[in-house]
Amino acid sequence: MTINYHKEIMTSHPWTFFLLLFKWKGSIWKAVYMETIIFLIFYGIISVIYKTALGESSQRTFEAVVRYFDKRLSYIPLEFVLGFFVTTVVNRWTKLYQTIGFIDNVGLMANCYIRGATEKARIYRRNIMRYCELVQVLVFRDMSMRTRRRFPTMETIVAAGFMNKHELELYNSYDTKYNSKLGTKYWIPANWALCMTYKARKDGYIESDYFKAQMEAEIRTWRTNIEWVCNYDWVPLPLMYPQLVCLAVNLYFLVSIVARQLVVEKHKIVDEVDVYFPVMTFLQFIFYMGWLKVIDVMLNPFGEDDDDFETNALIDRNITMGLMIADNPMTTPDLRKDPFYDEVDVPLLYSEESSHVPNHHYHGSASEVRLEHRGSGPVTMMPHSQSAANLKRIMSFKSSEDDEEKTNPFSMSHDDARMRNWREVSLDSSFLSDLNENKEWKPPTSQQKF
Repeated sequence: MTINYHKEIMTSHPWTFFLLLFKWKGSIWKAVYMETIIFLIFYGIISVIYKTALGESSQRTFEAVVRYFDKRLSYIPLEFVLGFFVTTVVNRWTKLYQTIGFIDNVGLMANCYIRGATEKARIYRRNIMRYCELVQVLVFRDMSMRTRRRFPTMETIVAAGFMNKHELELYNSYDTKYNSKLGTKYWIPANWALCMTYKARKDGYIESDYFKAQMEAEIRTWRTNIEWVCNYDWVPLPLMYPQLVCLAVNLYFLVSIVARQLVVEKHKIVDEVDVYFPVMTFLQFIFYMGWLKVIDVMLNPFGEDDDDFETNALIDRNITMGLMIADNPMTTPDLRKDPFYDEVDVPLLYSEESSHVPNHHYHGSASEVRLEHRGSGPVTMMPHSQSAANLKRIMSFKSSEDDEEKTNPFSMSHDDARMRNWREVSLDSSFLSDLNENKEWKPPTSQQKF
């Protein structure tokens, strides 16, 4: 499994990431040290030959070649090629991890819906868990060399307890002229698990058809996730894609062996300092070649690298966890009052060490903002000045503004509880001027803007 370094970065310090640089297992140094040594050896050989073995005419020719390659080295779009490919590979790796398969949900559903502490109920639960895990074993055995070495033959799966002898005979009996060449019979244990739920329902260990359907849905979800893992192994990224990236990186640094040489012009070193060790080229090599190694490791996480998935450990964890859940029938604690039942203010206790550490509790980012209002009176609520109801009232008010006896059009009926306190309308001066100039103006519909 990926090397875990979370403990070292629990708290951010200036030296947090520098401490990670000293790890070897799964590190960038372990991945690129051999390529780096080879690159520096060839770089040094060419540099020595140029400075000591070549004549003046040959040196001039070599200097012209160096200048030619150095000016055109940027023609290889290394950053674009590497960055896009790393994004694709990381997304693929994430999908594989999300679907690699943890059997807990299947076990919890079996424990919840297949009730009873009898021996037969326990056998139902255990067989369902074992058959589901057998699907994962068969898939991992065909994908991961770790699992293949653990189970080199189908008989070893029987010896490990994931299958019985009669189940292996039944499994092998499915070979026909139609599927013998395919060799992918991962669906058989999943079908056995689904059949077990049907039998458990008939025998009354599952109380309703709804519970049976829920159990079957969880088994299908498990099988689908394992199938996704199988499909990702069956259909890798197109071969030309990693070939292109590998060629781009290696050809870039193959050209750099010549292009980054320190040359002499008119018996003077071009650069200000005669650098015998290519410092910046060395750093660039570490970064770009390390990027390529990241792709190499994550492209197939079912290998045997330091950061590949521990398929055998996952199998052991799933079968142990699944059978442990299956062996504990659905029993819950007695219904009693919780420790905080009679407490008005729940005492939230901490250890003595952590009790002095301040907590920053949940709240909205604008929840503590206090807005200032004009005066000390209550806030007046009213419709928006550009709402259709306001515009109709404005038109009615303007047509009867000379009638002093008419009631105020802005007053609302006392029966309207939402608008009872509304007594004023806010209007833009520009809006009123437009209204005075255009006598034929009509209130806009809800689809119009102004």
